[in-house]
Amino acid sequence: MSHNGHTCSDVNEVAEDFRRQMKSDADNMVAGVDNCREMLQRLETEKNGFNELVRKVERKLCEKAEKLKQTIDVQKEKLMNELSSIKQKRMKKIESLREEIERQLLSMESYKKYVDEVRQKGTACDIARAASSLHDRAEELMTMDVIERTLDDLGHADVTFTSSNFVFDDVNKTLGQLHLTAVKTGERILYRLLS
Repeated sequence: MSHNGHTCSDVNEVAEDFRRQMKSDADNMVAGVDNCREMLQRLETEKNGFNELVRKVERKLCEKAEKLKQTIDVQKEKLMNELSSIKQKRMKKIESLREEIERQLLSMESYKKYVDEVRQKGTACDIARAASSLHDRAEELMTMDVIERTLDDLGHADVTFTSSNFVFDDVNKTLGQLHLTAVKTGERILYRLLS
């Protein structure tokens, strides 16, 4: 019986060490959760700013296209499609990264809840049995290098539309000019309009 008491005492000691480790891991998870939330906020700010830039470019592009009317419609369509493609690709990257961060956040929150439950309700044996794998999982969850690198690689995108004043600055040469030439033949004056 003393042998069993000794073993139980050792298990309790080890379990207490594991409890401390689990608390430390759970406390560290708070920083990870905060980090995820900050990354989501940065991503949301980037998304909103990028969408606003796209809207500004669309307005500027449409205004310019309206001034040039039919001669610019083909170019306008090309640029709008290109802008849409840029936006679609960017939004796809942002959405994919947002989903990945949210999955990470959910995993971290779930992990913390589970660890708290094991710490509070688990037997010494339960804690001793789960401690190593829970610690490994905590380290795995806290490794967010790939997500942070992806977010850093995404960076801040800027999209602009630079309009050309070529047609407006030299509209006479672009659209052509009219010349009135009068040629006298006897009493009649012939007028030719050259363009």
